[in-house]
Amino acid sequence: MLNRRRFMALGSAALAGAWLSGCSNRESRATAATRDGILLRGNGSEPEALDPHVVRGSSEWTVMAALFEALVRPDPDTLEPIPAAAESWIVSPDGLTYTFRLRAGLRWSDGSPLTAQDFEWSARRLTDPSMASAHVEDTLIFVRGVRAYIAGQGTWEQVAIRATDERTIEFVLEHPVPFFPSALAAFYPVPRTTVEKFGGWTDRSSAWTRAGNLVSNGPFLLTRWEQNNDIQCRRNPHYWDAAQVRLNGVTFLPYENPSTEEIAFRNGQLHLTFGIPLQKIETYQREQPDALKIVPDLGNYFYTLNTTRPPFNDLRVRRAFSLATDRESLVRNVLRGGKVAANAFTPPGLGGYTANPRLAHDPEAARALLAEAGFPGGRGFPRVELVIDSRDNHRAVAETMQQMWNAALGVRVELRNEEPRVLVSSKRAMQFDLIRGSWNASYLDPWFFLSPWVTGGLYNEAQWSDARYDALIAEAMGQVNPTARLDLLRRAEDVLLEQLPVLPLYWSTHVFLLAPEVKGYTGRPFADRAVKALWLE
Repeated sequence: MLNRRRFMALGSAALAGAWLSGCSNRESRATAATRDGILLRGNGSEPEALDPHVVRGSSEWTVMAALFEALVRPDPDTLEPIPAAAESWIVSPDGLTYTFRLRAGLRWSDGSPLTAQDFEWSARRLTDPSMASAHVEDTLIFVRGVRAYIAGQGTWEQVAIRATDERTIEFVLEHPVPFFPSALAAFYPVPRTTVEKFGGWTDRSSAWTRAGNLVSNGPFLLTRWEQNNDIQCRRNPHYWDAAQVRLNGVTFLPYENPSTEEIAFRNGQLHLTFGIPLQKIETYQREQPDALKIVPDLGNYFYTLNTTRPPFNDLRVRRAFSLATDRESLVRNVLRGGKVAANAFTPPGLGGYTANPRLAHDPEAARALLAEAGFPGGRGFPRVELVIDSRDNHRAVAETMQQMWNAALGVRVELRNEEPRVLVSSKRAMQFDLIRGSWNASYLDPWFFLSPWVTGGLYNEAQWSDARYDALIAEAMGQVNPTARLDLLRRAEDVLLEQLPVLPLYWSTHVFLLAPEVKGYTGRPFADRAVKALWLE
């Protein structure tokens, strides 16, 4: 039987070869696509799914932004929420009730009416305990009754989300949350009739997302999904703002290897890449600066530690690994591209919040802690694995960390390479010692980064628990005073950085390549996802 990893590698090579054979320069494939108004976009990896209530990674969310539309969307310049499927909203004087008014005549991509009842049903599906969707934590968790409902301790009737007529939907919050409209930018509706036609409505692997079945409400609709080859989307004629969509379609290509993707770009097979090999950044800065885009993306890159088993259930070991990490050297000598060594977990630029810098590089203190934990000079330290994606850039970071930890602590950390979808499964099953992770803010508030680490949080992949942390996050959720609220979140982050269930490495930037024929790109965070705003000349 052909090894699965080898099959994927061969698949990527075959994909590149097929495109290369059909296009030796920009005058063929890319020019034809430009003439036809079809954007060719690298997507990093094959999506785990195309169900917006299931997906987790950036490669999935890029496709979601083309296929679906929420009540609001981020303004491309300010990232503040602006109308999308909803034309307006009002907030009650006490800051608890948000009433959204949908645009008149909204339709699904099959032409059927899209109503407020569809948003209500989608909220019920998203929050259903059997759905186990991680997106509840950063979208609807603020609504009255949701926390009890997802815990299986309440009923849907107790959740304060109601469509009051075909164009009006109302949300009543537990406490005032000024950024609540921004949180709804990641709450996409799904079509009840289609979902139920192809299985149980909380089935995470339903056939409703296959080409020919999937019905969506965004600027594009799905016409083909050939796994490990491409995802083809074409303009949705039933989209409310179709007249302003200037692309005829988008083709997403799953180049997992940045080097292969960069070759494809140079050979005119792509208009827009997902990333760029680290070793190519300086070359493009020097030779093709207009093609290289470096954009702050309000994100962080970290390793999660499995705190449920040795050796990382010992705080001394976790602290030793953190103190042995030279983050400045990592960003200066390996990463480049404007990335910043992380001295905390939350990146800067989140609504006036600044974390207390608590991460330092101190190899001597690291060795002392490891010896105190019973492993002087690394002797007797158990075999541990660091799980990473199959992309070259992740391997470069991981190999650097291997060398740092070995030099400072005398320990050997082995690497386990997995496809992105397999890596997600490893996280869910807790089949790791250390595992790669990264988050990018959906809205400008530290809550997005800190709330998932509460006990039992769906993104708490370390399975870490601390009563102090939980209490601070709970208190922050109910705090109305903005200054006091940020102070509570800062104190919670202090606990997170003291206990270190996660090792922050750096605050990220999005570094990618953009062809000159792509117009409408603004250079703001996540603007590459807003394919509705792009066109080709």
